[in-house]
Amino acid sequence: MRRIAFFVASFFCFMACNNEVIYIPDVPLNETKPQIELFLPDAETVNVYSTATLSENTIDTVWVLVFNSGGVLQWVDTIAGSKVVRNGYASQLLPQLTQEPAIGSRIVCIANVDPNPTTVGVTPATINANFRIQNKGYYYGGESLPMYGDTIWSPASGYTIDMTRAVAKIQVQMGTSVSIADSAGNFSANSVRYKIYNGVRDGEIQPLSSGLSLGANAFSPETDYRYLMQYSNATEQNSSTYIFEFPSSTNYANSGGGPSASFSFANPASTFDARRLHLILEKDNTPDPPTFYRLDFYNPVTERFLDIVRNHHYLFTINRVRSEGYRTLAEAQNNPGSNIEYDVIIKDASTRMASNGQYAIVTTGGLDTLDFWLNDYPTIYTGTLLQARYHFPAEMGGIVSGTYNNIEVQTLSGSINAFTLASPATLSANFTNVDITVAVHPDLLNETIGVVIFRLGNITHRVPFKLHIPW
Repeated sequence: MRRIAFFVASFFCFMACNNEVIYIPDVPLNETKPQIELFLPDAETVNVYSTATLSENTIDTVWVLVFNSGGVLQWVDTIAGSKVVRNGYASQLLPQLTQEPAIGSRIVCIANVDPNPTTVGVTPATINANFRIQNKGYYYGGESLPMYGDTIWSPASGYTIDMTRAVAKIQVQMGTSVSIADSAGNFSANSVRYKIYNGVRDGEIQPLSSGLSLGANAFSPETDYRYLMQYSNATEQNSSTYIFEFPSSTNYANSGGGPSASFSFANPASTFDARRLHLILEKDNTPDPPTFYRLDFYNPVTERFLDIVRNHHYLFTINRVRSEGYRTLAEAQNNPGSNIEYDVIIKDASTRMASNGQYAIVTTGGLDTLDFWLNDYPTIYTGTLLQARYHFPAEMGGIVSGTYNNIEVQTLSGSINAFTLASPATLSANFTNVDITVAVHPDLLNETIGVVIFRLGNITHRVPFKLHIPW
């Protein structure tokens, strides 16, 4: 008996795996003519293993192309999913082909692409031009995924074909022991949802020998939000997205409709850019407005951004939330993702710092108590309280335009509206300390406590102080 096994390759597993035994029903085989058996292994995962779902293994239609040893098309068989035995399992069996290929023939199997492909005159080199993938940008969980595989027809091969999905799987989950800062509020699987931005709109069904496909242009953001895997009503459809492969460590998707362009950085694989492929988490703060977090495809161990590789599973695991998200979508997109933790180096005698893992607010020296002397009364007294600046990693080059940057002074106890900010209204850049001056109103007759509040992006840093009147 001769059979062809059709295997769908799985997503890489970088950590411990829990393999599930799936019952595969016995199927009567034809003992006289060879049949192609399709094998669909589980998806390879980045981080945590995930058994391939039924839809990830399902075939709607498969085209079997038979080429001779010289690459000339001999014939094409089109097989409906209803004719595939064990459809949806990791190992599937195709019905007998209309003819038996000669030994040494190249057999190509293509599944779940656009209907009615052009097969006249197709060659191995023109498969991507003839068999197009739907120009949709992404697939949701539950949809049949485009797949490709080929083999040389030979008894030595066992008549098996390994199938590879042409898309990568994206999911987000909470870690087993997530650390949530008080400032992050109600950050949970039921309050957070996400969308993918800046992926490529199309892909190639056949892997390119030259590397990853560049795609044509950027897809529009997902119509619907996806949910974290622990969401109380999570389904395969609303917690999984599949996107096309793309060299996202070095390239960005062109929103203008032309070929994707490379970054012009000396070391593009480690340099942040707002145009990179990313996820945006939106946290529901009802009745207050939502806040936003950016997640980049970034490996903090190697300090490199990741390529999107077909048939891989990219699983974001949220282990720590350091602060509240950004106030606007644009602000979150223009700053490095909150899952990237930079080392912030302080090179002077700074005494206070607040950081979100991306950049920091630094305050230095100053007074804990402002003295309002009798001979100043009843004029307004303006004094320097402390010095401050913001500090950012070199990769950013500066705070992105539009990032929230504000300083204010509030009275906490004592005389009402005792203090106003004299200057400045915003923080200054790296290693440029600026005096923070406060004006004291002249009608104060008792001790008053105030606080200077610095806000930068999603960081809030408070420095309290006390006014002492030495009568």
